[in-house]
This record gives sequence, C-alpha cells and structure tokens, in this order.
Amino acid sequence: MYNILIATLFLSLQIMGHAEDEPKKNEAFWSPSLGDTWTYKIVMEVAKETSIPSDIEGQIIEELEGKIRSTHYQTLVYRGFLPISDKGPKADAFYFSNGKQLEEIQYMQIKEDKVNAVGSKKEGKKPEKLISLNKPIPLVVGSWKGGESFPVMMEQAVKGNKIRMSRMFRAIGWEQVETEAGDFKALHVQVTGMNGGLELKRGYWFAPGTGFIKEDKKYYLGDKMIMRQTRELVKTAKAQTNQKDGDQ
Repeated sequence: MYNILIATLFLSLQIMGHAEDEPKKNEAFWSPSLGDTWTYKIVMEVAKETSIPSDIEGQIIEELEGKIRSTHYQTLVYRGFLPISDKGPKADAFYFSNGKQLEEIQYMQIKEDKVNAVGSKKEGKKPEKLISLNKPIPLVVGSWKGGESFPVMMEQAVKGNKIRMSRMFRAIGWEQVETEAGDFKALHVQVTGMNGGLELKRGYWFAPGTGFIKEDKKYYLGDKMIMRQTRELVKTAKAQTNQKDGDQ
C-alpha cells in the first residue's frame, strides 16, 4: 500500500508580516532571463517501510532509525515563454532536472506583481501526460501581507484513477529567510489539503527578484507522517543573454 501512496506523492505538483516588510515598488518582482539557472538541495525522508526512488544521479541514501533519507541536487532552468501544448497558449516554462535527467516541466504565468501556476508535465524515465489547469492558481502575489487565503479544488489522474485534490492556500507573511545561497526577504505561503486519503502540509518561500528559495512538504496517512521533502536554494546563475523568449 505504501508503494502506491508514494507514487502518488511524486505526482503532486510549494512570523506574521507587516506592510513595511513588503518589497519596494521599484523592485522587480521576478523577471527571469532565458537560461537562468537555480540549484536546489533536495532532502527526502520516508518511513522505513516505504520504498524510495534510488536511481537519481548523485543521490545519497542513508538508513536512519525508523526512516530512510535521500539527498540530491536538482537544477531548474528557465526555458522561456513557450507553448504549453501544440495548440495551447504560451507560458513561462521551467525545466527541473536531476543530473542529466529532465524530471518535470512546470508552466507559470509571471505577471508584474504575481506568479500563477498553469500546468505541469512529468518527464523522467516514464513521461506522463500534460496536466493543464482549467484556471491559473496564484502562487504568490506581491500585495499579500499575511492572512489572505483561498481554496482550490481539482481532479488528477494517477495510474488510471481519478484522485480528487483539495487545497487551501494561506499567505503567512514576509519573513527573513536564510539559505545556502544567501539571506532573502521572502513571502511565506502555506498550502494544506488532501490527495485522496493523504493529507498534505506544504510551505514555500518566494523572494522577489530571485524566485522560489525554499520549500517544506509533508504527507500524512492518518496521524503518521510518511514523507517529508525539503528544497533549499544553494546557488543561482544568470544567463549571458537578457532574452525572455523561447525562440533562439
């Protein structure tokens, strides 16, 4: 049973503030250029009776008391403003890779003061169909100060079965966050909800001008936490070009 549940997990698409903690109005909210790169350290811990992928390039696996820990590095590259599908609209495309293996493409709408999620496509050794959202989901909004919240309901196909997912997004506020890549003033957003019978608790932090710098994701089956994954920014690299279009 745990093996089925962990497969579901990998398909899931993540201090109160004050007004003076918001980014300055003349500060670029987020304007990535073609080829910009972010490197993240990914640490995953699962219950010992749960299987874990063990074929990730550069992965380190440790057996701890009652759990297994996996550590690896992931690269995110901005690939420009690309079509989501052959006949679909364009969106900002981000490619996530573990070593040389492309794992996922995430499509977003980057606006003047917000970032919306619009779709994703799992790649890897067993690519899956594009998941295109019927309406954009706001991930961060520059005017959020803390306390804003909204629900999201959707259905997702997992191994031929439809799983109903519910999410509640809540802005916690602007915080000072320390990472290996440096210290950032970032908007903290929490997401809670259900994936079938699994409970999700997720927090992510977004720093204007840099992007998503940190994520802490936990899954529970009843009262038992069966998976925790953290993602922390290690370094960034600006591209040599200032293009923001997928056309070469």
